[in-house]
Amino acid sequence: MGNVNRHSGQSSHPTQESQPSGKRHRRTHLTKSVDKLLYLLSQGCMLHKVKGGGLLYPRTFYLDTENMVLKYSGSEKRLRKKRISWPISKIREVREGEKDYSKRLDPYDRGRCLAVVFGTNHEVLYLMSETSQMRDDWIKGLRFALHMDQYMDQKQQTDRWIREAFQMADKNNDRSLDFEEILKLLKQLNADMDKKYVLELFNKADTTKTHGKPVLDAEEFVRFYHMLTERPEIDEIFMKYDDGKGYWTFSDLCKFFYHEQKLDLTEDQSKELIAAFEPQKQLQLEEHLSPIGFRTLLASNDQQLFNPIHKRVYQDMTQPIINYYISSSHNTYLTDDQLRGPSRVEAYITALSRGCRCVELDCWDGPDEEPVIYHGYTLTSKIFFRDVLSAIKDYAFQSSPYPVILSIENHCSVKQQTVMATYIRSIFGDLLYAPEETPNRIPSPHDLMGKIVIKGKKLPNNLSNTDEGEVSDEDEAADVSNESVKPPKKDSGHKIKLSQEFSACVGFKAVGFKGVEESINSKGIFVSLGENKALKLIDNDRDGVIKLNQHMLVRTYPAGSRTDSSNYNPVPMWNAGCQVVALNFQTNSEPMQLLQGKFMDNGGCGYLLKPGFLLSDDRSASPWTSRKRLSITIVSGYQLPKPNDSKKGEIIDPFIKIEVHGVKEDTQQCKTSVKENNGFNPRWDEHVSFVIGQPDHAIIRFVVYDHDRCVDDFIGYFALPFHSIQEGYRHFSLLNKHGDKIPMALILLKVEIKEA
Repeated sequence: MGNVNRHSGQSSHPTQESQPSGKRHRRTHLTKSVDKLLYLLSQGCMLHKVKGGGLLYPRTFYLDTENMVLKYSGSEKRLRKKRISWPISKIREVREGEKDYSKRLDPYDRGRCLAVVFGTNHEVLYLMSETSQMRDDWIKGLRFALHMDQYMDQKQQTDRWIREAFQMADKNNDRSLDFEEILKLLKQLNADMDKKYVLELFNKADTTKTHGKPVLDAEEFVRFYHMLTERPEIDEIFMKYDDGKGYWTFSDLCKFFYHEQKLDLTEDQSKELIAAFEPQKQLQLEEHLSPIGFRTLLASNDQQLFNPIHKRVYQDMTQPIINYYISSSHNTYLTDDQLRGPSRVEAYITALSRGCRCVELDCWDGPDEEPVIYHGYTLTSKIFFRDVLSAIKDYAFQSSPYPVILSIENHCSVKQQTVMATYIRSIFGDLLYAPEETPNRIPSPHDLMGKIVIKGKKLPNNLSNTDEGEVSDEDEAADVSNESVKPPKKDSGHKIKLSQEFSACVGFKAVGFKGVEESINSKGIFVSLGENKALKLIDNDRDGVIKLNQHMLVRTYPAGSRTDSSNYNPVPMWNAGCQVVALNFQTNSEPMQLLQGKFMDNGGCGYLLKPGFLLSDDRSASPWTSRKRLSITIVSGYQLPKPNDSKKGEIIDPFIKIEVHGVKEDTQQCKTSVKENNGFNPRWDEHVSFVIGQPDHAIIRFVVYDHDRCVDDFIGYFALPFHSIQEGYRHFSLLNKHGDKIPMALILLKVEIKEA
């Protein structure tokens, strides 16, 4: 069966009584010092917000670990919207000023600065403290709060979110909400509910019954909210197996898992689940599960739509690297468009933290013999090559242990190429994979664990002992189609000079595409194809493309006409076996959502074993997976948010679009009906069914929209590979356009997969 939360009755850690007194004393001392630090930070400290242009804004910052928020006071902006608090759950990283690459901190003492990084898109709050000790205290406190947040259990997270909603509604800060304030809050939360019913629950939750106007304090509001958000659709599932008892025994739970979730649960496993998810102690002791416990179980991580086994690396990682799809980024340095947008070192950190394993560096001669990275022949800003290498070294293996490939577009003079080689060797050291002789076999991701590989042009080994040589030039920047930034024209046989030192750093030799057979016989391991050339080749010679990528890595990249950093559809490239399908990571539209969904598989490590029939050598004889029928009942939604730009007070009209992305014959979609004025708990109970001929290629994408007469507004999405779907009653969390989880927003489905 799939992973279940296993809680043995005995802790594997020694009890306090059995621990040596020295250890116990150190732990007590540590706890006291952390508590003291968190108390100090909760009282408020003066920190300076560091803004662009060298501006400093003094503000009093507070770390509120009760409500798990970082907030500040002291701003004089009254009229325009400003963010004065951030949930701890949104923090991705807390970074020392010395380890940040922003030029914004250059005028200041980096030892007194810190960077707080938020969300998948890595928005950064830069702060400077009065002393380095205060800076270190804030870093320690924020990191500890982040650790606390990550280890909250499900109920704690829910209660924290409800308290955040309470604070949002408590405009006059009197720590209570009256009935009218609660009605306003429910509207903000997308709940259009019967006023009498809400009043009935309000009165039930108001246990203190103070004189004067009835109000709920924070604890009463949490209780009120739990009553309000009871889910009858889940209770209906529960009643199918409770035989009127009002609770489940372990055998009832086993029946549910067998008939609905398609999993065989042992008696011990079912008892462990009851112990883990039943909140009422007496029922726990009796090994019974209540409807509330079942609700919590059904929303737990292991019962999600995405198979928990696929959240870790489970595929064979010892095959040649050409047998894997690789999560890849195009023009990684850009954070906006391709012509005038800023280049940032942070963009590499963002891509690597999202599981990307192949990043691109466009290298050009810079001032004072310092090579720079930018989009050549355009007005994009420039960043130093050495800064990018330092960031890659620091973040290369934080999300995955498997190799990072640097796709280098080399436009530098021989002199600055030698400078690049010096930086590559000195910064990466033993992390660099650069064998002196071409290996007899293509290495695997496992062979290259913890290694950084340069992909680029390489001089032949038999070259005489000179400083440089010539290689052919295929200039990706020459694809730019904007007339104002058109690069100079080059002859088709144009050569560039290559430094011996730089060539020696290259681990994967790149060659220009001259045809399938010529590329295969070139002794290179990497070939790049622009989007249009790749699609034309796939249409005209699909078997040739498959043969090509059975011998070498094929990289595809967006057409030069996409100056707005839009993306092409990656699916046809993957279907033809192209491994390195590079997208603009800064553009969070459908293609990037498909990439993120696909690469959630195999532990999110950035490498996915291709289907057997696309593999190299004799492995390509592997059979295709048989046709499947995917049947989905969209049961309900829960706490669907409003679009960011929706009008105040407007309740959404949600519907769900279900899409299959795969081979042309399998590409299909359908959508549910629209549920008017209900984003809080819409109920559909609508059935859809898809026949999928090649499941190995299929990605399923769910998109929630707010229906509008003009243009339907995007609310959130979720995408995953077909073979990562779990059958049965399953939830998935909605993600926003940046790929961040939307708090509390869930969709409940029932899924069945059969042979077609």
